[in-house]
Amino acid sequence: MINAIVGHKGSGKTARIVKEITDAASRSDSNIVCIENGKRFDSIVPYTVRLIDIQEYPVSGFDELFAFIAGMNAKDYDISHIYIDSIYKVAKEENPEALAPFMGRLNGLAEKAHVNITLTISEEPDKLSDEVRSYIKY
Repeated sequence: MINAIVGHKGSGKTARIVKEITDAASRSDSNIVCIENGKRFDSIVPYTVRLIDIQEYPVSGFDELFAFIAGMNAKDYDISHIYIDSIYKVAKEENPEALAPFMGRLNGLAEKAHVNITLTISEEPDKLSDEVRSYIKY
């Protein structure tokens, strides 16, 4: 299952995702991965969360990011949650038209791998396609 936290810059998306990560990490059966652009979360999420700074990997574009996430799941099949902060920055692609197909593929992977994926999108909801808006978590 995929959930999107959407809003303009400064709307509290990061605070929401950090709270969700912290809540999920408090459960003993969780195996959490957080993909970020830079090392922003090092001191604010529990140490049990696997932080991945995407800048350390040669990932560029939604297709490469999808392959990266699929590879992660292939290696570590018991991941319960994946969090992606600032999807456009992580993917290095700010293309709302390419976001919908990416999220559709990601949703298929999430269902097959039984993983919950939450990502943040810096955008006004009304500027996103209906398909992307269907993933918004209020």
